[in-house]
Amino acid sequence: MKPVFELVAQSLHAHGVTELFGLIGDANLYMVDAWVRAGWGRYTACSHEATAVLAALGYAQVSGQTGVATITHGPALTNAMTALAEGAKGGVPVVLLCGDTAPHDREHLQKIDQRELVKATGAGFVDMRTPDTASSDLARAFRQARLERRPVVFNMRADLQWEKTAASPVKLPIPVVRSAIVEGDAFDEALGAIASAKRPLILAGRGAIAPDAKAALLRLAARLEAPVATTLKASGLFYGAPFDLGVLGTLARPVALETLLRSDCVIAFGASLSRLTTDNGKLLNGKRVIQILGDPLDNDRRTDPGMLLIADPASMADKIVEMLDLAEIAPSGATDADLAEALSREAEAQAQLPPARETSDGTIDYEPALRRIHQALPCDRVLVTDLGRFVVSAWRNVPVSDPRHLVYTANFASIGCGLGEAIGAARAAPDKLTVLVAGDGGLTMGGLTELSTVVREKLDLAIILCNDGSYGAEHIQFTNKGMSPALSMTSPPDFTGIARAMGMTACKVTNPAELEVALKTLTSRNGPCLIELSLDPDKVSI
Repeated sequence: MKPVFELVAQSLHAHGVTELFGLIGDANLYMVDAWVRAGWGRYTACSHEATAVLAALGYAQVSGQTGVATITHGPALTNAMTALAEGAKGGVPVVLLCGDTAPHDREHLQKIDQRELVKATGAGFVDMRTPDTASSDLARAFRQARLERRPVVFNMRADLQWEKTAASPVKLPIPVVRSAIVEGDAFDEALGAIASAKRPLILAGRGAIAPDAKAALLRLAARLEAPVATTLKASGLFYGAPFDLGVLGTLARPVALETLLRSDCVIAFGASLSRLTTDNGKLLNGKRVIQILGDPLDNDRRTDPGMLLIADPASMADKIVEMLDLAEIAPSGATDADLAEALSREAEAQAQLPPARETSDGTIDYEPALRRIHQALPCDRVLVTDLGRFVVSAWRNVPVSDPRHLVYTANFASIGCGLGEAIGAARAAPDKLTVLVAGDGGLTMGGLTELSTVVREKLDLAIILCNDGSYGAEHIQFTNKGMSPALSMTSPPDFTGIARAMGMTACKVTNPAELEVALKTLTSRNGPCLIELSLDPDKVSI
């Protein structure tokens, strides 16, 4: 016989959990203690419950595994609501072990209807029903999180924690979901569009970043002689491949846009074709679009642009190649010398620093600064971006070479999620530098308290702080209407001084010479560091 909290800890071990993020309280502290004392993994204690969940989200995105976090009840859960919504909208699998009050304790100050709270975020909810079912209930939460690709809250009543049970840890098998290859009219119509295309283009989204899918898409691209591109969330998938256009959509570079506009057929694998990828559909106007998704699960970003096939991306790509070969369809010739030359010229231009704009005294132009930082960083770093008007420039100027190296924190359009997810990303890739690009508003909202966590855990994390002293989107809206932006100004604290006081290496950049000094600090770092870029709020655009 063992107490329930010990069984839950053993069950985490049975699921292979080696990284746990959390903040302890009276409904989860004994479970965390049991797991840590057994030596089954590393517990990262966070300063805020939202950070614990965000760290699990960052860990899941980089590792490809289910992230795991734990908090207590009541206000702990309300504190984590935004993080749960971020994960649900982003389709990130996380299990959150959350305490709950005893149902008979009606006067408990932290009592709240936790199921209804979780439902509002879009996350799943699994109750720990009895001491004897505690482990099988947790196993259902893990399976649900993986199959439904969203956070699932495992609700642990505090009054059951010390109950005794003879149950053993349970781990349910998680089936590999591979949709059957589509046949029939829908497939024939799609194949006809592909075979007759004069300038086809292959687009990969986050749902097609597995190694087998990447290899199959490149085989299809070679067979069709079609260029390849990705959505933002699949950035870097085709890094180094011939005729890689990079990211399509509102972030696309000129050659990618021109190539897309000239294309007559887009074959999209694992991509939701959101309004950002398609510029509200305008980029796909007049084109035949075949969208191939691995499952029929709906999401708020999915559009209906043309033909939809539910099939495994890798298997479908190889099936298309097989059918093209059987029909002896000639390749398109779209990957010609002109496209190769255009891509080469663009790559040379990207290697140069963009011209710096004139900014007010004591500030620096962030576009060339970010590009210079990119040049100084190792190629295989992990990039995490908080949300702000600087973020588009961060994505463009600090690209990644692998989609698992990009942590996206803007699914719910909330600022302040960056540092929490960066903590989890750094845990998932301890052999790589994790770079967080954040704004002053976002870091103040969701990060200052967690700098202590970064230092205590000795994370290899570099924070690039874009400090324009304002809430950027609001600053733009005021100025665009000829109004005073005073209400958008934040009067930020001395971030560099705060970071140093917390034990980080930090430096402030107000001119290009100071940037070069900061880069030396970055490349010779021994622990976490912060580089604060002082920006002119009137010279930062979305």
